Amino acid sequence: MAARLTPLQVFKCLAEDTRLTVVQLLAQMEELCVCEFIWLLEQRAMPISQPKVSRHLAQLRDAGLLTSQRRGQWVHYRLAPDLPAWCHQILATLCQANAREVSRWVAWLETMPNRPVRCC
Repeated sequence: MAARLTPLQVFKCLAEDTRLTVVQLLAQMEELCVCEFIWLLEQRAMPISQPKVSRHLAQLRDAGLLTSQRRGQWVHYRLAPDLPAWCHQILATLCQANAREVSRWVAWLETMPNRPVRCC
């Protein structure tokens, strides 16, 4: 799916703050569960419901930026393994430009109470 990914699709996806946050996090961390995104967004003073987070994740998955895997009742997300090189370059540049904030998000996740080891 990511082989058909276009720059326009990528920039449309990244033009929304929640989706941009999700993609930057997944560029730094291998995999995250919906509950982790919800908790982190609350820490950023961006409270968001689980259905809304799931819709954003579905948009990113449908565009070809993410893959998902269901484990029991929870769905875990990661960057699509077949993203084109130009897309990886864009994501790396975004993370570098926002390195301080992305590092803070990762540190916040480390303090998440009852954080799943790799399932919720």
